[in-house]
Amino acid sequence: MRIAVGSAVKGFALKTTIKQHLAGQGHDVVDVGCHDTDTFVKFPCIGERIAETLRNGAAELAINCCGSGTGASIAAGKFKGVCAVSCESVQTARLARVVNDANVLCLGESIVSPELACEMADAFVSGSFQDASGIPAEVLAFWREARDELMTRGAEATSREIETLA
Repeated sequence: MRIAVGSAVKGFALKTTIKQHLAGQGHDVVDVGCHDTDTFVKFPCIGERIAETLRNGAAELAINCCGSGTGASIAAGKFKGVCAVSCESVQTARLARVVNDANVLCLGESIVSPELACEMADAFVSGSFQDASGIPAEVLAFWREARDELMTRGAEATSREIETLA
């Protein structure tokens, strides 16, 4: 699977660990930045780069890291076709895919350990929308309706350069 990864400077170490983990499992990983910790990178540009990578089909899913996961989620989730979620457990990462059809997992380097982040990435990547037994048909229909409504909101992501404070 093609998976985009991105991060702010705070989040870079976590992104690097996840990137190596996913590549080691045979996934094609597309790194949209930041590419080092030498210069402060503005996280909204990384969120749009994640969204554009999904929009143009260069990746099927994405993982975006920052200090808490919150800014990464807000920055990516404002674009059409993106459902970005900040998660702190394996269960929420899995349910984000199963219930919400989320396509961007956002993680906080100050919140989750590298080991937990890799477990969460595995749960997210291996999860699939509506893969839940025993759910009534009307609830599954609602999940689809909610997903479709949320994915149509927001601006179209465009190609964006990495922006720094320098």
